[in-house]
Amino acid sequence: MTQCECLTASLLALDDLENYYRWLFEEVRPFFGERLAEIGAGIGTFTVRLVRSHVSGHPMARLEVFEPDGTLYQHLRKRLETAHSDLLREGRLTTTNGVFRSSPERFDTIIMINVLEHIEDDQASIRAAYHALVPGGTFIVFVPALPWLYSALDRAVGHYRRYEKPNLEGLLRAGRFEVVKSQYMDCMGVLPWYFLNVIGRCTSINPYLAHLYD
Repeated sequence: MTQCECLTASLLALDDLENYYRWLFEEVRPFFGERLAEIGAGIGTFTVRLVRSHVSGHPMARLEVFEPDGTLYQHLRKRLETAHSDLLREGRLTTTNGVFRSSPERFDTIIMINVLEHIEDDQASIRAAYHALVPGGTFIVFVPALPWLYSALDRAVGHYRRYEKPNLEGLLRAGRFEVVKSQYMDCMGVLPWYFLNVIGRCTSINPYLAHLYD
């Protein structure tokens, strides 16, 4: 499979892990502002949860979603067309099939979930995020951790790297951010990932095992 096909298959295999994504969403939701941008939305796994949150009583003034990969963008658009959200009806949800760049638009919150590791010049992306935020805005970043867990699967889906917490914090501070909260997550997943993907050299995600873990 091509790198794009591997990435798409992996995102689809992980898409309906309700417990995992609910946990992640609840961790980051306290930091949401009214105008949000999600960078690298993929097939919309996190986007639909943002829309659900808006509908269920945590309103947003605007949500802008960026996805540069054409194949993933088609999945994203099709999915959001059935979201039935007033964000869509009132034109407050915008999707862009392109690379995120600084623009006159300013956001209260920028979200990057499992995206930064796909970008060769991650520092440039962090700087762009800083300039696209209002003063005091929030940048939410979630990345794969621990370089010694870099695996055949990471390579297959286009990861340039995995991060140590101090390394990521340093990149953010160099990009003029103040780090408010930083933590490792999903520590229970370390051993399964190591044995399946580092030792076992798996290049795809087994949906059955993923759901069992969830």
